[in-house]
Amino acid sequence: MDEADLREYIERSQSLLEDSPQMGEENTKVKIIQPLIELLGWEVYSSEVDLEYPMQIGQGSARADYALQVEGAPVVFIEAKGSDSSLSDTDRSQLSSYMRQKGVDWGLLTNGKRFEVLKRRSDSDRPEEVSLGKFDLGELDENWSVVRLLSKDLVQSGEADTIAQRIEARKQAVRVLQGDKEAVSEQVAEVIVGEVGETLAQEIDAESKEFVDNLIDSLGTDREADVHLTGTATEEPVPEPENPANESEEEEYVITLYEDRNLVQTFTGESQADVMGDVVDLLIQEFGLLDEFESFPYVPGEKNAILNSEPRHPSGEEMRLYRELSDGYYLYVALNQVSKKRYVERFSGWCGLDVEFEGEWVEPN
Repeated sequence: MDEADLREYIERSQSLLEDSPQMGEENTKVKIIQPLIELLGWEVYSSEVDLEYPMQIGQGSARADYALQVEGAPVVFIEAKGSDSSLSDTDRSQLSSYMRQKGVDWGLLTNGKRFEVLKRRSDSDRPEEVSLGKFDLGELDENWSVVRLLSKDLVQSGEADTIAQRIEARKQAVRVLQGDKEAVSEQVAEVIVGEVGETLAQEIDAESKEFVDNLIDSLGTDREADVHLTGTATEEPVPEPENPANESEEEEYVITLYEDRNLVQTFTGESQADVMGDVVDLLIQEFGLLDEFESFPYVPGEKNAILNSEPRHPSGEEMRLYRELSDGYYLYVALNQVSKKRYVERFSGWCGLDVEFEGEWVEPN
């Protein structure tokens, strides 16, 4: 599978969903989910993919929509819903219970529009299923490093487990650095000042803070680490929300800008990158964002340009993922959620605006 195959799958699936936005479960399985299974290297029409896999849970029975198998044993469960349905905590708990019951390490929850990859952890006193990522169909290419952990080759070889451990280690490092960023940057500055003297202490202090920010970006932007790590080890299913409409709204990313507490504009969308791009475009067009940069292209670290007049970094390397803005500007969006939020906050602040994040931007408790 190469990048062209993935892009073709995304575009074909988006076209199908545009034509049938209320696609039911069976059509979603056949038209959206089964092609993804094949893209991951599994042969749907063979014994390695079992549909409606039966299992005993307590006094009752249940069936996983898909069981991907190696030598007759399930290694990945897929819980599929129709594109006309929103994914709920109950659906996630159901998939987790299947994985726990059969000792399956990997799971995928999807309705064709939204995807969530689950990994079963057994290295603690109480095994749990953690979410390695939640994203929309249009963001599948940005998160392919997570989805491909379900591929036949990586699961069969055991490499998927190794990569998942690195993902967790990176996420843990990001959490630690974010939680104690000031103290870490102060320690970095102290070490450098101790080596070069007090003359440049003020500059070193500022650069140390930028260094820690860039380190967080580097750890979080890596294709193995652009994920959200969220425990889902609840024993009892979480009841479905009483208002399905509200649940659907929460699947969007929402950014609202304010000026002196007055509403400027609200941006919504199913893609983090698209919403970020819309916000930055407005800041450039109406609030003079480019005038706030000391230099252009805007390169906060030493390597990647976040904003440029061409889709390239200063080294000449092409931006891996970007959004084209008005007037020929390009926004680099191969960033994790935390970094996207940080740059939106930074750019908005430079323009004298306050910003509020809602919907899927808000991390679950």
